Amino acid sequence: MKKIVVCITFILAFISAANAQDINQNIVLPVADSISSDTIPMSAIATDSIPKTDSIPKKRTKTMQNSLEYEAKEIGIPNLDSLRIYGWKIDNRFGERKWADVDTTFLNFHQAMMVDGKSVSVNYLGNIGSPAQSMIFFERPGYSQFSFLDAYSYWHKSAEDQVFINTKIPYSEVFYQSAGSNNTKEERLMVKLTSNFGKKVNVGVDFDYIYARGFYTSLYNKQNNYNLYGSYMGDRYKMHAFVVNNNFQNSENGGITDDIYITDPDIPIAESGFNGETLNIPVKMTDTWNRLRGRQIFVTNRYDLGDNTELIQVNDSTQVRRLKKEYISPASVILTTNYSDQRRRLKSNKYLVDDFYGPPYNFNGTDYQYPKYDGLTNDYMSYYSLKNTLSLAMNEGFREWVKFGLTAFIEYDTRKYLIPERYNTTNTTTINPFPGANRQEGENYLTIGGVLSKEKGRYLRYKATAEKNIIGSDFRLHGELGTTVGFKGKDVNVKAEAYIKGEQPTFFQNNFSTKLAGWENDFGDIRRVYAGGEISIPQFKTKISGGVENLQNYIYFDANARANQNTGSVQVFSLRVDQKFKAGILHWDNKIVYQATGDDKTLPLPDLSLYTNLYLQTKVAKVLDVQLGVDTHFFTKHYISGYDPLTMQFYNQREKKVGSFPIATAYVNVNLKYTRIFLMMYNLAEGLGNSEAFTSLHYPINPQSIKMGLSWRFND
Repeated sequence: MKKIVVCITFILAFISAANAQDINQNIVLPVADSISSDTIPMSAIATDSIPKTDSIPKKRTKTMQNSLEYEAKEIGIPNLDSLRIYGWKIDNRFGERKWADVDTTFLNFHQAMMVDGKSVSVNYLGNIGSPAQSMIFFERPGYSQFSFLDAYSYWHKSAEDQVFINTKIPYSEVFYQSAGSNNTKEERLMVKLTSNFGKKVNVGVDFDYIYARGFYTSLYNKQNNYNLYGSYMGDRYKMHAFVVNNNFQNSENGGITDDIYITDPDIPIAESGFNGETLNIPVKMTDTWNRLRGRQIFVTNRYDLGDNTELIQVNDSTQVRRLKKEYISPASVILTTNYSDQRRRLKSNKYLVDDFYGPPYNFNGTDYQYPKYDGLTNDYMSYYSLKNTLSLAMNEGFREWVKFGLTAFIEYDTRKYLIPERYNTTNTTTINPFPGANRQEGENYLTIGGVLSKEKGRYLRYKATAEKNIIGSDFRLHGELGTTVGFKGKDVNVKAEAYIKGEQPTFFQNNFSTKLAGWENDFGDIRRVYAGGEISIPQFKTKISGGVENLQNYIYFDANARANQNTGSVQVFSLRVDQKFKAGILHWDNKIVYQATGDDKTLPLPDLSLYTNLYLQTKVAKVLDVQLGVDTHFFTKHYISGYDPLTMQFYNQREKKVGSFPIATAYVNVNLKYTRIFLMMYNLAEGLGNSEAFTSLHYPINPQSIKMGLSWRFND
């Protein structure tokens, strides 16, 4: 690992030295997926001084594609050309650009090291890079078509996650973090490199490598992911391209055999001579691995119709044609292609399924015992999708009286699935653990829909989407409404959101088969109805949000870790408060989430989850920024989710309630010019209170340890 870091550092230093241009010392663009509670807009970056409106050259102004330039003006940037570097994200259906608030601060840099930092409270297996899901229900993305990848949503990047860049300077950054001893070490190396080739073309590459040996037996994981991206921003033609390759490998141990090794370690020490080392704690399985490999290729093209030029009189005899100032085309044609293929392989040299899972399960109406299978397992399943979307958009504001945008689209998605052949069910007492050859099945979806939107303006913004799969039964009606009002001299941002969805079960919810277990279901469509909103008062650093959802025919994984469906309705309510306080250099940031579920057997959730962060923030010698503090994640006791290595899903359990244990960290973050560093002591509360330091059933958090990280930018 050290050789890799040195080599990449040398290469990036050479590239930057050869290509870098003069840059203001205050430009900061840290790792995009590091977690921070204080992200600030790129307008806060000190680049060249932002020119006054009347000093902007009027001879050539870029065509306004959508609301990106409008959003920039709203935060005080009259012309994007005045910035040396800025970023945006895109919509994965229409390729519309949205301003990206890139993390440009060293505050809470240490959170980048922690899986806990991905949300207020998280289910995960202990290591960075391990399967994980948020305990906050409205943060969960839902089941994807290839559900085995869902548990890696924090580590798998899609086109919507990518921050596209426009930069006048070559930009590169190396990020390295480490924790643990040689036998338990966690390491992560991320490299970012991007550069413009002229004003219109940008190309970049991101590399992300994780290797966590783990503090518990047979719980290592390894990831090797990279993505290439690029954009072309012409006057009438715009293009975004994104290619990502992911490679996840996870060793499975099924959790520890008895929680007492964590909650009261003195007992096993007395009875069996256990020496207290976490690597010596017995686990439920060994010699078992899950591996996911795949790629996504995404390209979106947009061509603006209409004449974006005008004739101007230079003198009595000469006319020249130039681009219109702040021209908005009347309509745009958009073509988006999204290709994805994912593969999953389950390998095991010794996997005692009946010992691990216990009770029988139902297969086609008959109860069967799991086979006790000690032989080699090498099961393979895959997913393939090719989706094309053709859209025609009437752009908002192309005439003064056109106060809204209207988009119509048609989308065709062809999918292929490959799984092991169905079980031989002729034996009424046990299923034949040796299925036949892999079988392949396919699906086709044809979706039509439209979007009515108004994204510019202070007092009224809205977006309404309607879509229907005319081959199947999927449909979605989704609405958003936003406004900014004044209250006692303060701006108050108000948002409301609602949707009605009909979702067909995914292929793998209805079909699953390996040498170890399987099922065939005929689930009904899921119906989801949601209403919620948000109130934000930036001057008081206050945000209140909440919502309620009714789920009918909700599909979940039950106490046997098998797909099941609640044919009734389940209601979920959530209320969240984000509040920051400040007194001089003393800061106190808080996030509190209350959740109520109508059926905790179908959807168990913690009643209360919170994150609190008390710290000092100051500057030393006018050049060194310092943050010193203690933060804590906490969730109340509930039937915490378990994790099933066979299905790679988090499942409901009724074995025990877990929670009410603080995951506390003491840390220091510093920033000097282009370098950020953090140092932390993780799990300060180890052994205190109820000692139930678990984030999933039988999966304890890592023991008390020191962690560090370094981010180094090459900009001059």
